[in-house]
Amino acid sequence: MIIQTIATTIVLSFTLKFGALSPEGSSYMNIANQLKNDFEKYTEGKVKIAWYAGGVMGDEPEMVRKIRMGQLHGGGFTGYGLGAIDGIVRMMELPGLFKSYDEFYHALKILEPEIKQKFNEKGFELLAYFPIGFVYIFSQKEINKLDDFNGVKLWVWAGDPVAGELAQSLRGYAQLVNLSIADVLTGLQTGMINSFYNLPYGAMALQWTNHTKYMLDYPVTLATGGVVISTKALEKLTEDQRKYLKELIQKRFQEASRALVQENEKAIEEFKKKGIKFTRVDENSPEIKKLLEVFKKVHEKFKGELYSSQAYDKLMKIIEDYRKTKK
Repeated sequence: MIIQTIATTIVLSFTLKFGALSPEGSSYMNIANQLKNDFEKYTEGKVKIAWYAGGVMGDEPEMVRKIRMGQLHGGGFTGYGLGAIDGIVRMMELPGLFKSYDEFYHALKILEPEIKQKFNEKGFELLAYFPIGFVYIFSQKEINKLDDFNGVKLWVWAGDPVAGELAQSLRGYAQLVNLSIADVLTGLQTGMINSFYNLPYGAMALQWTNHTKYMLDYPVTLATGGVVISTKALEKLTEDQRKYLKELIQKRFQEASRALVQENEKAIEEFKKKGIKFTRVDENSPEIKKLLEVFKKVHEKFKGELYSSQAYDKLMKIIEDYRKTKK
């Protein structure tokens, strides 16, 4: 009976520990903290949630490692971090893939069960997966065709295989500089780099756009994010608690996705006020076709490495069929 009482006490005082790179005060963390309050109210404080924001638990691969070790139970991640669990999500971030959010959601609706199953096999539950915005290239120099990358010192996120491969496909055009995300601002200030890629809101929040003059108004990719929890941690909750947590995270992070998309749109308006020049391109031009050929090489590179050929072919068929119906 004493052992039973102790075990019950441990469960009642359980705290779910989540990590995130987003800083406190961001819309992302505001929503995450609202989720925390809602869940703790539902469990009457029997199960608490602690968010470790601002990257205090390390970068995303480090947070994934800590979840596997049990030091964390879950976290909010970009596609890069999710890809450290299973590469299938990186397929959804391939360059030149989606032209709209509608295309993404349509494909996700069909592929989500397969993606979640991949995470389950690795000991994780993918509680939410969503777009966070289109990524653009910013530069001190005007870029509207591949040859314009000559003389450009382009930042590459050190450790990100997809970004690294995309950058490698531009080798011969641009000079590539591998840096951690924490070193980009210093790189721009010192001239080590003069070009980078990011979400508009991310570039503004990190003050990177204080050191740029142009934005190529053609999205390189659609960045995604998600929330995961270890299967072991989830199993410590009661069935009702698990159900409520899943529903709550879906709801709150759909709100986060919409907020991030809106913040990107607002950031673009701010860039216009600041005088950042937008380089517009004709999507049907030979230059864009050349760029898409470069993107295609990246797609081929990771078949069988991050995702299967079958999964990739299925995704491309979904997008192709969707575009036919829209035409």
